[in-house]
Amino acid sequence: MSNDIQRVRDAVDLVALINEYVPLQPKGREWVGVCPFHDDNRPSMSVVTHRENAFYHCFSCGATGSCFTFLEKYLNMSFGEALRMLAEREGIELEGRTKQQEEAVSTKRVLQDVANWAKQKYVTTLQDSAEGKQAIDILNGRGFSEETIQKFELGVAPDAWDFIAANLRGNDARIQKAKDVGLLKEKQSGHETHVYDTFRNRIMFPIWDAFGKTIAFGARRINEEAEPKYLNSPETELFHKSKTLYGMHLAQKSIRDAKLAIVVEGYTDVIACHQAGVEHVVGTLGTAFTKEHATMLSRLCNEVVLVFDGDASGQKAADRAIDIFFNTPVDVRVCVLPEGKDPADVATDKASFEGFVESATDALTYKLNRLQLELDGETTTTGQTTVVHAFLQSLAQLGFDSMSGLRKRFVYERLGQLLSMPMTDVEQLMNAQLPNRPAAVTPTNQSVSEPAPIAIGNVSTKRQKAEQELIGVCLYDPNEASGVLRETERKITTEDFVDPLSNTVVSLILPKLMTGLTFTMPEILDELNPELRSEASLLFFHGERLCENEGSVMSAMNTSLKAFFDTIDQRALTQEIKNIKQVEDPVEKAKAAQQAIEAMRKKKIKSVS
Repeated sequence: MSNDIQRVRDAVDLVALINEYVPLQPKGREWVGVCPFHDDNRPSMSVVTHRENAFYHCFSCGATGSCFTFLEKYLNMSFGEALRMLAEREGIELEGRTKQQEEAVSTKRVLQDVANWAKQKYVTTLQDSAEGKQAIDILNGRGFSEETIQKFELGVAPDAWDFIAANLRGNDARIQKAKDVGLLKEKQSGHETHVYDTFRNRIMFPIWDAFGKTIAFGARRINEEAEPKYLNSPETELFHKSKTLYGMHLAQKSIRDAKLAIVVEGYTDVIACHQAGVEHVVGTLGTAFTKEHATMLSRLCNEVVLVFDGDASGQKAADRAIDIFFNTPVDVRVCVLPEGKDPADVATDKASFEGFVESATDALTYKLNRLQLELDGETTTTGQTTVVHAFLQSLAQLGFDSMSGLRKRFVYERLGQLLSMPMTDVEQLMNAQLPNRPAAVTPTNQSVSEPAPIAIGNVSTKRQKAEQELIGVCLYDPNEASGVLRETERKITTEDFVDPLSNTVVSLILPKLMTGLTFTMPEILDELNPELRSEASLLFFHGERLCENEGSVMSAMNTSLKAFFDTIDQRALTQEIKNIKQVEDPVEKAKAAQQAIEAMRKKKIKSVS
């Protein structure tokens, strides 16, 4: 596993990786950009790539780490997920996988190859077949330009049962993979099994993963009498509807830049929006919105606008999507278009579409408006009471209790207006729907829940500075620092570092330095816990500053070593004096003083040798 980590870390261009999510600009030897991990309005994040290093550090919030840490925090994933994602991005096969895992990866890669091959066949056929001419007429009729058709890699499946099958005839392994990816189906005829194409006489919409790799297809009929109108690939090892948003690989940068995602229902809706210049739009592939979809978007933005058709099915889809988002840390607004209109219709006029999005209703307001309509439809007190109780119960099930006090107050206030009741009465009704909370524990003078503080020796500011400056130079240029430390007669040990941060970092780097093993900052940062990474990266910058001030790494090492040994000797001398004062016999006291002076003299000689 450690070899896998090193190979992936070495292969990743950190500037290119971060620049996919956050725009970076060169500044001296480093790159700077707005930090995505806090509300940054000026470039506070620095990306270091010189001296064989590759790590980032925010001088405002302290976010620090390697390529793995960046993805872990930015995309809210585990270290293992970040490692696999970067390995796939760089085309690296992980050695640490089990045989079963490697076979699964190999199978996935073959399926992707088959899906990509089919996509190219469909794209080519769009330009040189009768069905292709019909498809282009339909697409042009929807207002799609040639550039847009190419951007979304649209194609056509001809009106034939064996377009894909015939191209694979004689290659049983490829035929099986084509079946596995949903391109072929099989039919039993007597004692023989025949395969035939899943998609026939249809406009083909490739469906991609987040990296832009083809994993499935959506298909729209060319013959308006054919059923169904739209046909999707089945669920496969590559394709899971609940985890896929159409156009995500094209939209994610715009979503991050706008800090807003617009969610529509269909392929053509997404394409029309992108062509109009509204590119932070993704689609749900004609399926219900899922928790996985919400999680994907929450990693990229802090606001989502759900755009649905104005018909009854659109209203239901909006209700379901709001429920999914209810307890997700993302603000949600709902835009219901006029009945008979879909996003593809409205997006032909960018200003008009953006106007609809801008006027979208906050999700809570939307739910309360829907409640108002239901109450208006009830003419009896019993009916209205039933509607209210059902509404409160649904809020409780969706996690109302974990909402902020401000949003709770908004709900109580609005419900009070709807029901002509005081807010306190509404709150009591709501509390009756909530699960019982555990009884509050009366605080005592001695809390048992708080851990006892870790006892550490008093560390003077001068000692802390000396330790951290020495470590900083070692982190900045471990090669030259290693040479100096190994040649210095007076050796240092991890026990010499009493500052907790210094001791933790030096425990990682000193064994390497004393044996001449090289290391980089990303390696060290990945071994530290998140709380210490930021402080450790600051030591690197302190070391860089000291080396620049001293004019060379060698000079900085000698200066910091001298300061380090001086603080150790000063502390030792202070302790010796304290010990001597405790000796009562005058002769013994003089003898102890002489021994202390001699010991300090020898240390001084070693420290400058």
